Amino acid sequence: MKQLNDVKSIKKDIIVENLMISNGVYLLVSHPKVGKSMFAQQLAFSLTTGEDFLGFKVKPSHVLYVTTEGDLNQLDTRYNLMNLHPVIDKLHIIDRDDTPDFYIRDIKNEIHGLTYDKKPLFVIIDMLKDIKFDTNYDINNYQEINDVVFRKLKELCRDYNLTILVTHHLNKRDDTMGSVGLNADVDGIIKLKESRNDYNKLTLDYKSRDFSRLDLNLKRNDNQTFSIVNENTDDEIDYNLLLFMKYAISKKDFDYTVTKVLQDTKIMLSPTQLGGLIQRNLSLLEREGLHITNKKNGKDRLWHCSYEEPSLDNE
Repeated sequence: MKQLNDVKSIKKDIIVENLMISNGVYLLVSHPKVGKSMFAQQLAFSLTTGEDFLGFKVKPSHVLYVTTEGDLNQLDTRYNLMNLHPVIDKLHIIDRDDTPDFYIRDIKNEIHGLTYDKKPLFVIIDMLKDIKFDTNYDINNYQEINDVVFRKLKELCRDYNLTILVTHHLNKRDDTMGSVGLNADVDGIIKLKESRNDYNKLTLDYKSRDFSRLDLNLKRNDNQTFSIVNENTDDEIDYNLLLFMKYAISKKDFDYTVTKVLQDTKIMLSPTQLGGLIQRNLSLLEREGLHITNKKNGKDRLWHCSYEEPSLDNE
């Protein structure tokens, strides 16, 4: 039997603002050919260089990129296409030319060697279906997904204090292919979906244990990189966002939950819709003098907002 004061604190760092923390396993899912690998490579670039990812700050890290469907030449060709130049000595690659079979124990050996002097380490496994574990498992079996796959991945995170992102497919119903355990056992899941009318327009739906849900609109640029689309212009701001701005300016400096804002205002949105609206417009809110940061809280999704009169330079 334990008491709360017996808990040993494990420091978890923010790896990608609003998306990922250290010692966590995350899932990136989409239909085939939507751009999971390009998305993962863009993330790897940001982590090795320290540049923002989709506008979110990152903790500079070494990256181990395990590509089961590509090779070093393909990754290099894609980076040239994207005009992105990761820090070479911080990006470590295992490709299909290294080994005919991808065993999790071999990946663990690589991780063990890298974490000796290369910390923090972020591991990208692209794709999950091609990784062999020492025990066979049925991807449609909830218990086996938990006992075989995620137990091993979480052991790696715990033993080496690293972060893992694995890529996987969606099925015809737009759900993660296989057991619901794939969604339940991860710390966060990123779902990419193309627009039916324009394949260069996508939505990013994000759920996690540690951050508020995100619902972002993305565009695929000519060089195949992704960026967030701000749906609003300076001349035409969403009415609900205007109501939030009026509310926040009146409060000036305060902590809030999205639910509390909805209770105090006439905003006619769901909590998820309002949270996504705010996240998509953080830059616009900054220009208007509203500064929003995530605030750690054991119970609620708590945010802090402060207001200062915007300067004329922002107009």
